[in-house]
Amino acid sequence: MERKILLVEDDAHVRIPIREIMVGAGYRLVEAESVEMGIHLFRTQEPDLLILDRHLPDGSGLEVCAAVRKHASLSKTPVIMLTGAGKLEEKAEGFAAGADQYLVKPVDPKELVLWVDSLLRRMDMAEDPGAVIEAGELRIEVDAHMIRFKDRELADLTVKEFELFQFLVRNRPRPLSRQFILSKLWHTVAVDNLIDVYISKLRKKLPTELADRLQSVPGKGFRYLG
Repeated sequence: MERKILLVEDDAHVRIPIREIMVGAGYRLVEAESVEMGIHLFRTQEPDLLILDRHLPDGSGLEVCAAVRKHASLSKTPVIMLTGAGKLEEKAEGFAAGADQYLVKPVDPKELVLWVDSLLRRMDMAEDPGAVIEAGELRIEVDAHMIRFKDRELADLTVKEFELFQFLVRNRPRPLSRQFILSKLWHTVAVDNLIDVYISKLRKKLPTELADRLQSVPGKGFRYLG
């Protein structure tokens, strides 16, 4: 089946080479040049993956990424974000918004195809629908994106918060370094404080009993102990 890619990029000098190599690789490309059109095409075309320019004429690619992550049935759609600047602060904002990969322009189109192939393959190899993680009174239904604790459903976690929490629980009580978590969930090792931000968010959203089980291990990283 032909996979559909949504490219949101206003610069024709960037867009055309990406179009050529994506079509040549067997993908169907849908194109937008603005935040407004990008969000519209995402909702109407339901692409398998998005490639977003960070800086657009009517706003930021972060807005498109946020719309993706809030969409009930398409929230797990992979997102690759492109930027002309390689500052860590911008990368951190992109990953925090839900990007799966962050590439700095000029991007080698061949490398971009490799990332598209990799992210779509990861989606195809997603967890078995029946995958369940249990730890005492905690139950995580991975594919259903559902967490239950003492028969109470915890429904306010974002996709990345959910992924991080289930990853720590799955690997309990082993402490996981920031770099290891970044490499597995964000496919980068360059944004060190991102994990600290997400741990802080989780501690605020989880019941106190669960939040206390998210432990910092000096020199090692973070773990779930329980």
